[in-house]
Amino acid sequence: MKRKKLRVLKDYVCIFIGTMIASVGINAFLVPSKLAPGGATGMSILLNYITKIPVGTLIFVINIPLFLIGVKVFGRSYGAKTLAGITFLSLNVELLKWIFPHIDKLIDFSNSGNLILGTLYGGVLMGVGLGIVIKSGGTTGGSDIISGILNKFFKIPIGQGLILVDSTVVLFAAYIFGAEKALFALINLYASGIVINKIINGMGNAKMAYIITSEVEKVRKIIVNDLRKTGNHYIAKALYSKKDRDVITTVLRNREIHLLKELVMEIDKEAFIVVSDVHEVMGRGYTFEQRMLEKDEKGPTDEKN
Repeated sequence: MKRKKLRVLKDYVCIFIGTMIASVGINAFLVPSKLAPGGATGMSILLNYITKIPVGTLIFVINIPLFLIGVKVFGRSYGAKTLAGITFLSLNVELLKWIFPHIDKLIDFSNSGNLILGTLYGGVLMGVGLGIVIKSGGTTGGSDIISGILNKFFKIPIGQGLILVDSTVVLFAAYIFGAEKALFALINLYASGIVINKIINGMGNAKMAYIITSEVEKVRKIIVNDLRKTGNHYIAKALYSKKDRDVITTVLRNREIHLLKELVMEIDKEAFIVVSDVHEVMGRGYTFEQRMLEKDEKGPTDEKN
């Protein structure tokens, strides 16, 4: 129970940190460069330009009715973390402006050449922040809620719903800020989407190798002794010949996969190797220290009390 409470607390802390990072992107890059990259945040930036109402206040005002509709449609399980994400983002946008009142003047966006900085850095910071929020089980509302409602009542796929909502906001941005700013907003939206996916799925710094070989023991030694990793060995049946084949699978870092291929081909030129991307890896033999693998090899009898 205590561990569960700590995990929940960690999630809320991460949601707070994620919204703070996103707030930096909003205050330092998106608002001063007049970029509205979709969603409730983009609409808030547009309305802030027209009405001068604080962006943080607008984010809250726009999102809370949507959240209540989401609770009504999807039930209470829609989540306290969504409410936390909305509230933290609204508060952090205003808190950051209060702590750093000149944050919107860090870059001179009157120089049109600096607009690309707002586009890219704003997108990256929003992507990192929202990626952390989503990975912690929360959202910041806006497009997510609307696309979920469109999916439930009109059977519009979530992805298409997100595009529809964000595109609508970008069209409004084109009308208010001009077509050039709208095009930059699309780049910003694309950049933040890439970063969000990287945060959620991992940086892709690993590869999964599938090795079909007749030299199982030699390949095992390469993986365990030379590369200091582990893996699995199982028997598969070939579709054409229907013969049993030995298959070894292992997960390695990108820089190690080339060495594996070279070493395996040296001992078995007939080996069949397939390499695929891995987004996230957890567990012993990959993320644990090398000494843990060595400890396993020695066995419990070698351990000292």
